[in-house]
Amino acid sequence: MFDPRSTPAVNAHPKVEALPALTSLRFFAAAYVVAFHYTPYYFPNVEGPSVIALGYSGVTFFFLLSGFILAYNYKDADFREPRLRTLFYRARLARVYPVYLLALAVHVPWFLAWVLKQPMPLKALMGSGAVLAPLGLHAWVPGAACSLDCPSWSVSIELFFYALFPILLPLVLRSPARVAVATLAFWVAGSALATSFWQVYGAGASLIAPESGGMGPMLLAEFVKYFPLLHLPEFVAGLLLFVAWRDNRPPVLFLLALAIAFGALIVTGASSVPEPILHNGLTMLTWAPLILACAAMRRGPLCSRPLVFLGKISFALYLLHIPVYAALNTLDRLALHGWLGTHPWVGVTVACLASLVAAAVVHLAVEEPARRRILRSARQPTIPALPATRVRA
Repeated sequence: MFDPRSTPAVNAHPKVEALPALTSLRFFAAAYVVAFHYTPYYFPNVEGPSVIALGYSGVTFFFLLSGFILAYNYKDADFREPRLRTLFYRARLARVYPVYLLALAVHVPWFLAWVLKQPMPLKALMGSGAVLAPLGLHAWVPGAACSLDCPSWSVSIELFFYALFPILLPLVLRSPARVAVATLAFWVAGSALATSFWQVYGAGASLIAPESGGMGPMLLAEFVKYFPLLHLPEFVAGLLLFVAWRDNRPPVLFLLALAIAFGALIVTGASSVPEPILHNGLTMLTWAPLILACAAMRRGPLCSRPLVFLGKISFALYLLHIPVYAALNTLDRLALHGWLGTHPWVGVTVACLASLVAAAVVHLAVEEPARRRILRSARQPTIPALPATRVRA
């Protein structure tokens, strides 16, 4: 009987050098998203810093980084081989699905309570997330995209990227300049279309918090923010970023200065830029040089073991911080009589610590063991020996 525990894990690509600073950077991007979500939860009547208001751009970082890392890992892969494509998809599912499904399952009670309060047809659209989210399809349906553990919408988009990756990577490696021009044109057209629709039909509401506009703007906002095709340029830009890094590596200090300059420019000018453009990729101008700088680092604080570990648990942190908040909010209402709500600094500190602990436990007890088991369940292919008469010295 086949025992996956006695079989070594099958790798879909040759071993590559670790990029520890990029792993650590994942934690700061996830923490940025957590700060973006927790600030209005715990400080609803306080206008937060403008830099926190752009915390959603941490997802743009993850899309960009995903393209960069996948290209780095699979640059020498020949995806014409069916076996290699199978191993690639298995490796991707092993990486994301265990924590993804756990986060969805944990959030179900609050999902049901929220859906039951909604009017039709929003109730039906949101309820469809119960079926679509486990399949990774909910980002395609406004109303469902943010219904079951809202951060999971980005995983739905990542699964779309994974499906296209074996096709996109050879194109990018073969013709990076043409792909770059086509990607820029696609992003400009998509951003212009999304901006036009939002300006006409958004009812003057905020794209980030469209509830004041009613059901129509809410559903349109979900389309603009979560529809997978509108985020495809961010992933392809990550593939192109790898090609740029492979062929030319500017000094780290220059790249860091560039990232800071673009970041300051975006933060100060955010109020003058249409929200769809900000949400769907403009912040790549900041994230791209930062990724290139960290890819070159082999020493320093970002390469330390504690920060690398925090980077490894960042995926669990990203997916679990909303269910953790929901659980704490319920506990606060039922047992603490709203005490955490009246002491927001205590509440946000408890929520952050609880999210970190939950992420660490899930990473160690679920994410890594499940990933190893899934990969080990793939048998190494048997390669038949050539007949002796055909062997050449």
